[in-house]
Amino acid sequence: MFRSPSRATVEIDPFCFVQQMRLIHKAPFSPQEIENYRQLVFNNLTVGMRIVLEAMEDMELAVADDNVKHLEMIANVTDLLDGEPFPVHYLEPLKALWADVNVQKTYSGGGEAPLPEK
Repeated sequence: MFRSPSRATVEIDPFCFVQQMRLIHKAPFSPQEIENYRQLVFNNLTVGMRIVLEAMEDMELAVADDNVKHLEMIANVTDLLDGEPFPVHYLEPLKALWADVNVQKTYSGGGEAPLPEK
């Protein structure tokens, strides 16, 4: 950890640092590493949205009526399998939920609920 000029404590993830160094120095990733990162991106998108939606309940906020139909999909998401393409049917629901006023309000108020960092 180190102190930034604003005096906030910043943690450096050693794993992330190593991956960044590999990118900077053009060290190749194995096909399995690429697959793992691809799955991780999908997981981060869907689990992150689920965490925000759960925090909204705690803050007594709700998504717009138009977005209620997407809640079950996010609540029941499954992990991607090796080689499985990104499920395209998640794209529009995730975009619609992200654009939801109360989702943004909850995410922006991250200090009030335990949310992932911006």
